[in-house]
Amino acid sequence: MTKQLIVNLRPDGSVAAETIGMTGDECLSYITALEDLLDATTTSSSYTPEHAGVAAQAQDTVLDEDRAG
Repeated sequence: MTKQLIVNLRPDGSVAAETIGMTGDECLSYITALEDLLDATTTSSSYTPEHAGVAAQAQDTVLDEDRAG
């Protein structure tokens, strides 16, 4: 399966991201890179039941952009 990072910008300005095709904690490096790109911090995160399995499917993450300045 192809690795994907799906990013959605919500009407309230928050960003939701989902990783697909990644196993275990592999998805965390993608979320960290997205935080760096957006100058944002993860405010909510959850793993799918497959996270502990051989073929983890997704991680839902909500980022809060740093709006200071």
